[in-house]
Amino acid sequence: MKWLFYSLGLLALLVAALIVAPMVLGDRGYVLITLGDTAIEMTVVSLVISFVVLALAWWVLKRLFFWIMSLFKGSHRWFGALGERKRQVAFFRGIQCLAEGENHQSLHYLGKTSNGDFDGVNYLAAAQAAHDSGDIAHARRMLELAEDYDNARIAAVLMQSRIDLSEGKTDSALARIDTLDEKQQHHPKVIALKARLMAEKGQWQALEDKLSDWRKHIRKDDYVSWSRRIAKGKFAEIASKQGAHQLKAYWDSLPRKIRHDTAYRAAYTEQLLEQGMHSEAQDLLLKWQKSGPDPVLFPLLKSLNLANATPTIQALEGWIKRDDENVELYSALGHVAHNAGDDELAEKVLMRATKIAPRQEDLLLLAQISERRQDTTQALTFIKQGMHIQ
Repeated sequence: MKWLFYSLGLLALLVAALIVAPMVLGDRGYVLITLGDTAIEMTVVSLVISFVVLALAWWVLKRLFFWIMSLFKGSHRWFGALGERKRQVAFFRGIQCLAEGENHQSLHYLGKTSNGDFDGVNYLAAAQAAHDSGDIAHARRMLELAEDYDNARIAAVLMQSRIDLSEGKTDSALARIDTLDEKQQHHPKVIALKARLMAEKGQWQALEDKLSDWRKHIRKDDYVSWSRRIAKGKFAEIASKQGAHQLKAYWDSLPRKIRHDTAYRAAYTEQLLEQGMHSEAQDLLLKWQKSGPDPVLFPLLKSLNLANATPTIQALEGWIKRDDENVELYSALGHVAHNAGDDELAEKVLMRATKIAPRQEDLLLLAQISERRQDTTQALTFIKQGMHIQ
């Protein structure tokens, strides 16, 4: 703006000089302009002032012209900004409707966000709404669009693979996951789904090889759980094809490190129980828990079904003496005693367990014991109590 003030100041000085000069000289001077029959006569000062006014008028008109043109040039940006705000409103309304379970309304609003910058989240939300409303084809179309965005790719592939799994297309689900890069395949949710798919196909050895690579990317509990499931799958396959004796031989042939792995021990014991080899399972469970209950192996004691469960009962009674407020110990002893036919001991310890912390499984077992004694009234009481506990 400084140049404008300087220019106006110079013009003012020029006009002042033109006015003062004739006054000093005593001669105002004249200019005659003829256009055909028309003659225009004016003083020099009037001519200069006219030129200045015309110049200023030209400058103002020029500035006004370019300002108007800039409005038209900027109209696309203005309408674009307005459109973006509308898309943002539609996006938030679509998410809100999805949370409310209004899937058709959600799809209506999210359909207006296709040109927005939502990093693929709008397509993921639309896919979820379509899936929930039963339109799987539309859900897949939205997921294909979401896969083009890096931050939405993992979620989109997971949703596609889960749909494949629900349709029984395990190979297709695995193939989709394999399209992810190495870093994306180490995502915990991707690992969990791929492990599940490989388990569905019975690829136990391949899954075991993968698990060592996944170990640092998943929780320890998940690693133990999958190790146990892999071992159980392999043991079940051997037992079904070659029999229980071959299963025992296979276990004995395993490296010492694996035979000392708690997850593998639990899986092997479970398979022995499924094969009806409860006596062998009892011996191993007590051997592997000499120093006290193991959180992975201990729950398997409840599955023992032996006429002579004295070793297990004695072990549990010894643990109870050291920890007489542990409801898990009383509950396990009650189940073992019940399975062994000793209802008197089972009822005694289960009643103790319910006093410490009433639990549904213990109350329902007490109901079974009462029914065996034909005490239906007491059985109904225990059932009612158990049904009120989640």
